[in-house]
Amino acid sequence: MKPVIVDALIMICPERQFEAGHVLRYQGGYGSEMLLVLEGEVEIRFDQGGETTSLTSGRNTILGEFGFLTGTGASARVETLTPVRGLGIGHKELKRLEDINPEVAADFSRYLAKIMRARLQQNEVLLDEFEDTPSSPIEVFQCTTAELLFRAQRVRYEVYCGEFGRDSPYADHDQRILIDPLDAHGTSFLAVYEGEDAGTARVNFSKHGGLSILPDLYGMAASPHHPDGTCVITKYAIPEKWRGGATYMRIFAGIATFVETEGMTEIFIDCVPHLARFYATMKFRPSAEEFVHYENGLSVPMVLNVPEYFSRMPIDERIRRNRWR
Repeated sequence: MKPVIVDALIMICPERQFEAGHVLRYQGGYGSEMLLVLEGEVEIRFDQGGETTSLTSGRNTILGEFGFLTGTGASARVETLTPVRGLGIGHKELKRLEDINPEVAADFSRYLAKIMRARLQQNEVLLDEFEDTPSSPIEVFQCTTAELLFRAQRVRYEVYCGEFGRDSPYADHDQRILIDPLDAHGTSFLAVYEGEDAGTARVNFSKHGGLSILPDLYGMAASPHHPDGTCVITKYAIPEKWRGGATYMRIFAGIATFVETEGMTEIFIDCVPHLARFYATMKFRPSAEEFVHYENGLSVPMVLNVPEYFSRMPIDERIRRNRWR
């Protein structure tokens, strides 16, 4: 990477510091930004079918760029081998770079394209070393592009306005999408089964604000972890043909790994009363009084303690075994 690009990023990107042994990304997991390593070393480990291969990388390495830019889960587990100092690069930083230094932004864009191409080839070589293992036909994408978010908003509309027959002040009946103010700061996930959109959900971090009355309704405001360690899942929408299968749990798996990586302590959610027992099997517990919502009807607010959830089975094991209850 050209020194002029690094210097420009140092001027606009927040610094991130991690101790040795910190997992930056779980294989199959998601993150909210890319990381440019300025100091330190990381291990990048590929696990497939019980076989493992790894490599070490360090200064001026970009991590998480493929998943961040395409919305796919990470192809490898990334863990710090030494203390690491780096820069967090998200959409806001990329836009700011374009605004203040278009020439460097163009150079950085071309650099990202080169390393993404090299990473694809590298991953293919590494994965060729493994025996073929069956993979789930359900893919989950973090909606990092406008096109993915639009598809998620359309699934919401199909479920809430189409199947459930509910109205919403945020429904766009011309485009057949459901969009609301929480999309401005939220992260949506989209499940896809053999090319067909099969479900979606969204998570918002309280520290980013814009949650309106949700902290009160869900009991988040009373939590000792609020606002820095609390988040809320909304707009969980699974079309009827996909309900009762693996789609719901695959979306939850994506969100759970994402919020754990981002350091959240509690996940809040609401459900209709007859699903409260299902959430209880995942160790969600009631967090406040029931309430009525104009889109969902009678709702039970619930909360899950993230560290306790993963203490019962480590996140790597959950991903490997696809066990989320």
